[in-house]
Amino acid sequence: MSSLDPALIHALNVRLVDHAELGISPADHAVLQTSTIAALLDGQYDGDVTIGEILAAGDFGIGTLNGLDGELVIVDGEAWQAPAEGPVRRVGDDEQTPFAVATRFVTDEIVEIEAPLDHAALIALMERHAPPQSGCDAVRIDGTFPALHLRSVPRQKKPYPPFKEIAAEQAESRYENLRGTIVGFRFPHAADSVEMAGHHLHFISDDRSKAGHVLECSAGPATLRIETVGAMRLELPPGVALPDPSELPSEQLLHQVEGG
Repeated sequence: MSSLDPALIHALNVRLVDHAELGISPADHAVLQTSTIAALLDGQYDGDVTIGEILAAGDFGIGTLNGLDGELVIVDGEAWQAPAEGPVRRVGDDEQTPFAVATRFVTDEIVEIEAPLDHAALIALMERHAPPQSGCDAVRIDGTFPALHLRSVPRQKKPYPPFKEIAAEQAESRYENLRGTIVGFRFPHAADSVEMAGHHLHFISDDRSKAGHVLECSAGPATLRIETVGAMRLELPPGVALPDPSELPSEQLLHQVEGG
């Protein structure tokens, strides 16, 4: 197993934990993560962690379900799935995830968005209020979204293909004037391959009928809440190792995942 990048340890105070430790003493200003983005991109779509175990450690987060089955949104202590086909649904505690990151959300800063901002301006606003370059934060935006471009990916069948082979299968949706919540995180470049560097955002509407990974959006009037994250507990499912620095995902593949 490769060792953790010293820059990542410095930026996020990362600690590897066993499965049995997941629900032990969850802390504020910390994230729990199962698996790595590198493993997900490599086709490791089955994990050993249940949604109930994630919710025991955090009430706010994002991810996917086993089989790469849609987009996962955790908000206000509830887990919701945006499948590629079919309605948004509440996720059961016994369902499993191959990749998820969650925190017990604590508001450290509030920024009011008085007038609609396009996607680039919204990202720039969040960057201005983000921690220093080496830091991480969780972001929550509640309000009106004049435009939304969302995506989800269909459940995969074994033998699982790598993500680059299924990116073209994603289901995309566009909406106007929805009220809802964006749930997301910003990770530093030191987190590359363990997490997505930059902002990774999911959305769910107030009526819980529409959700997905945010490819692009405009937001406002809305309220942006920011939590500064200072630590990560990282669980690695069986068969998942820390990524080797010589085998990091390409920038092109990471852009396919993030979209936009």
